[in-house]
Amino acid sequence: MFGMIGFGAAGLNGTQRSLGTVGDKSVSITSYSNALQNEINRLQQQIGRALTQEEVQTIGIDQQALNRVINTRALDQLVTDLGLSMGDERVSAELQKIPAFLGLNGMFDRVSYGEVLRRNNLSEGDFEASLREDGARKILQQAVLTGIEAAPAYEDAIVSFITQNRDFSWARISAANIAAETSEGTESDLVAFHIENPKKFTKPAAKIISYIWLSPEMLASSMDISEETLRSVYEIRIDEFNQAPSRMVERLIFSERSKAQDAMDEIVAGTLTFESAVSDRGLTLADVDLGIVEKTILDDAGDAVFSLMQPGLVGPIDTNLGPALFRVSAILDGSIQAYDTVKDQLRMEASLDAAANEIVAISEDVDDLLAGGAALEDIAAETDMEFGVFEWHVSASGGISDFDAFKLAATTLTADNFPTIASINGGGIFAIRLDGNIDAELKPLNEVRLEVQAAFAAQNLKAAIIDRASEVAAEVSTQTPLKSFGLVEMTELGVTRGDTIDGAPPTMVAKAFETELGTAAIIEDVLGALIIIPTVENAGDFESDQVKALKEIVGNRIKAAISQDIFEAFSNAARDGIDININQVTVQSITTNILGNR
Repeated sequence: MFGMIGFGAAGLNGTQRSLGTVGDKSVSITSYSNALQNEINRLQQQIGRALTQEEVQTIGIDQQALNRVINTRALDQLVTDLGLSMGDERVSAELQKIPAFLGLNGMFDRVSYGEVLRRNNLSEGDFEASLREDGARKILQQAVLTGIEAAPAYEDAIVSFITQNRDFSWARISAANIAAETSEGTESDLVAFHIENPKKFTKPAAKIISYIWLSPEMLASSMDISEETLRSVYEIRIDEFNQAPSRMVERLIFSERSKAQDAMDEIVAGTLTFESAVSDRGLTLADVDLGIVEKTILDDAGDAVFSLMQPGLVGPIDTNLGPALFRVSAILDGSIQAYDTVKDQLRMEASLDAAANEIVAISEDVDDLLAGGAALEDIAAETDMEFGVFEWHVSASGGISDFDAFKLAATTLTADNFPTIASINGGGIFAIRLDGNIDAELKPLNEVRLEVQAAFAAQNLKAAIIDRASEVAAEVSTQTPLKSFGLVEMTELGVTRGDTIDGAPPTMVAKAFETELGTAAIIEDVLGALIIIPTVENAGDFESDQVKALKEIVGNRIKAAISQDIFEAFSNAARDGIDININQVTVQSITTNILGNR
């Protein structure tokens, strides 16, 4: 709830705080920005990486967030129309649960409450109205979702599918299982294979590109950096090179020393954890976290905290806020780097910076020369720019080809483009000219003969392996096991659909469940082929504690999914027939601002 506090969007006709209205309800900028951040963070956690601005908008996350906010305000309008509301006592109780409004004694503090709201440009009336709306919306949600249960047969079907398991045998067939050696092919075989598989042996289309370029790294060695400059930079960055020891610290404050001592005694005795002591005070670990601090920051507590040689707890210690327990979760040693040890690093950084500044001046001269019609070769002769020419294609790498800006420019380059100055990452510049195009061309057989022979032999070997696998698959059965064909037979027991088999492709388990019992199937992979034969199918044991626990989890998830779908449908229905007026220009501005800062 407290996460709703935020700021408006400056620069949009002053300071704008509303995106528009849904019915009679205003849609705040903060609600949309929070919803967008939450949607982005949720998806990033699922895929395990950061999303780009283009991906966010292509997927439609911004629209999902906006629709969620609009639906919420539509429900608020419905709640108002129905006359539902949360009473003053309930609002007061909710206020007293918000940590930011609590005083040192862990109780609601009106001064803190007013100060926090003032810092965020919110009035008490507006904030409490939002609490009241949230509470009333929850009442409506509970009324809509009461009595929703998943059908037992549906739960049982899913649990049966998950817990069903199979026993199967499998064996790999490789070149070692092929009796006859595969042929490298006659001349006519190679000629035909070369013609029938042109993609394998075709030189890609290319552009003949002339270019000039210059990067800070190319100029750095010519930059003259004085000793005085380096020492000045070192002094400016002294805090970076000379870091005092620090600790990662949490501080739990008590109103009385006796209470702090009792908590410390219980923690030492093992009957209480620090986390429990924090929650008993109505706080979270985030509330007591001081972060990484140096000794001087802790005043009188510094000596005791820094006396710990390993992470641990110390206290109670009297502070200006009251007696406190301090927990150290990490010990960070300081480091002192003398000038002489970092001088080379500073010189290189300063040289690159100076070179980047020099390139800015050079780029202006080059731009003038290009505008005057000077050829790239002449510009390279007159400036520090380096000239080159090569056959570029989309797979080219090394040198200037490694820069994305060059790749994009080369991809779109045509004979109609005149050379212009462009930038590359790191402060470099370049300009390019198209001198010609080279069509894709099938390389002559004599030029790629060894490659053709290898590819032809590999294809024949793969075909021979599949043929042998087909022969075995036609004869193998539960009575004639795989090992009877001279194969190394592996047996897997009680494999469920979610299991994986070491040394086997990921598709093996799925194939084991797709294949009829007692019937063999073939799986191709890069190493050859595998034969698999499922032998026994077993149902999950619904009386086991593990399956009972799984059934409860599945039931809860089904219920949650059904509830979410029903309430989403209800929200969409509530939205129908309500006037929605959203300023799309403001939405786009806020979206761009959020995504641009990621």
